[in-house]
Amino acid sequence: MTLYVFSAWMLALLFSAVVGSWYGAAMAYALPAAVAVCGLSMLWLAQRLPWYVGRPHPPEADARQVQWAGQLCHNISSPSLTIQGQQVTFANQAFLALLNYRGRSDQVVGLPLTNLLHPVDHARFATLMAIAAGEDASDAEGVLRLVRADGGTVKMHASISPLPAVPGSLLIQFSPDAALAPVRDGVEETMPVVLDQLDLVLFKTDAEGRIVYVNRAWERLTGRSLAESRGRPISLAAHPEDRDAADKAVLSVAGGQSDHANVELRMVNAGGTVFWVTLRARTCTLPDGDLVGAVGTLGEVTRRRRAEEIGSNRRYLNTLLANVPGMVYRGRNDPDWTMEFVSDGSMDLIGFEPWELVDNHRVAFGSLIHPEDREFVWAQVQASLAQHKPYQISYRIADVGGNYLWVWEQGRGVFSSQGELLAIEGFITDVSERRGAEERARRRMWFEARTGMTSRAIFDALLAWTLHQSQLNDFPFALLWVDVGGLSSVLAGRGGDAAGQLLASGLAGPGSGTGETAEQVLDIVARRFRPVSYPGAAVTYLDNYQFAVLLTDFRAGETARALSGSSDLIPAVSQLASRLVQELSAPLSVAGESIAVPVAVGIAIADARYIGAESMFAAARRAATQASELGPGHCEFADE
Repeated sequence: MTLYVFSAWMLALLFSAVVGSWYGAAMAYALPAAVAVCGLSMLWLAQRLPWYVGRPHPPEADARQVQWAGQLCHNISSPSLTIQGQQVTFANQAFLALLNYRGRSDQVVGLPLTNLLHPVDHARFATLMAIAAGEDASDAEGVLRLVRADGGTVKMHASISPLPAVPGSLLIQFSPDAALAPVRDGVEETMPVVLDQLDLVLFKTDAEGRIVYVNRAWERLTGRSLAESRGRPISLAAHPEDRDAADKAVLSVAGGQSDHANVELRMVNAGGTVFWVTLRARTCTLPDGDLVGAVGTLGEVTRRRRAEEIGSNRRYLNTLLANVPGMVYRGRNDPDWTMEFVSDGSMDLIGFEPWELVDNHRVAFGSLIHPEDREFVWAQVQASLAQHKPYQISYRIADVGGNYLWVWEQGRGVFSSQGELLAIEGFITDVSERRGAEERARRRMWFEARTGMTSRAIFDALLAWTLHQSQLNDFPFALLWVDVGGLSSVLAGRGGDAAGQLLASGLAGPGSGTGETAEQVLDIVARRFRPVSYPGAAVTYLDNYQFAVLLTDFRAGETARALSGSSDLIPAVSQLASRLVQELSAPLSVAGESIAVPVAVGIAIADARYIGAESMFAAARRAATQASELGPGHCEFADE
């Protein structure tokens, strides 16, 4: 403090000399002199103030007193030393031998004592020093770790006492007792008995993860005795696949790498039963901070794990059922087919929520089956259940809007060990599209049988073969695209049955409510292809009142005409096409009304430019479109 005041005073003098020189030579001397006088006056006044005059000054020990303190320390048999402030003034031989400094007291005396203490205990030493400097020095006791010359540490109990005969000096004595013996009472003695009553396994391990203590719950949980378990790792009872996880968790805590661990693993008891436990562990430290291992608990969680697995399986099953294109069910074998479980697929299938079908809350599933199919379904299912076999049936069922759809069902009975029928389980899916395709194919076959037309598949194969032979042998043939499609719009404009148009296009299915008008019209039009109904020609129905005709023998009457060249081919085909248009264009009588039949014909003559049947079809279709644009009754040649 004195040095600070002196430095400040000198800087003030220098500053005043510099500033005074700015105002002339007289000021350069006067200003520093004034500062000097002011400083001396303040010092004179400070020395006469009460706080300065009455301040006690601690006495300082002389050399004789320090020597006496050293002699006192030398005569003590236990490791001891004396310090002045923080500095070691004397250390006896026992202390030097304790820290491996025998014969090297010069390396200890004069050092701050904190240099000989473990850094962790510096704060504790400062606390003990503050207690020793107070009025009551009897409590200045604690455990300190000293650092040996080789870097090792030794834990000692330190007692710090002031030396009244040597002002500012303290005597520190060390004893090998690391801590005072605790006072025991009856509760502590009965604690092991109390811990053994718990169902929760309590354990303690050493720094290497070996069991040091475990309560009786360990025996009840694992079936292994305490004697055979002590000194072995916790993983001795773990499932072989979980032993590494158990060892890693315990060792990481016991070794100080982490302060806690919380894992779930499987264990196997002495009888071979596998169960789940939660292992929780924390570091175990003594009051002085030393890590001595880990303490923890083992709690069985098998029931919770199973509940979670069941919940997970249920979620997985619900997700699976929600993505199945149909309805999964479990029900009773009664005439109402009362449902006990219905998957969410019922909404997509028939529009009913699952709860509406379960226990017939809103509607009985049996009432949704088509009346004509109920007896059939009941008989088929009962016959299969009687033989304990699965059943597969197709029938019609009504949706929430009252519309019937075809479904396919596969199921089987659930029987008890005594053979008693408990329930039926199965799966129902919509097959209306497949049934519709089958019905359309059946109706087309019936239409072709009635009208004598060639099926589309046979016609395509015949056209491809004829085109190939024509290109090899250079014989002529023609393909006609006959478009009577305007008839559908005429029927619709006159109030004809719209469903009949679906039938005409081959799209009507069972139960569609199709009227007879459109079917009769299509039959009449098909039978008007008489001009080309002979062995050298083939006719097929394409779609939507459109037909195709394959001509390989060109006859205008009863006698075949021999074509002398390509110049005769076009007139011959034109004559046949004109007769066909004339025949098809005759008015139809529908419901007492006369309906005109708009006809357009496109003609494609065999040529090397057609690389396949499809290209020839496309050419004839383009020609028919051109003829239709010109008006009803026109014929056009492709690319001619």
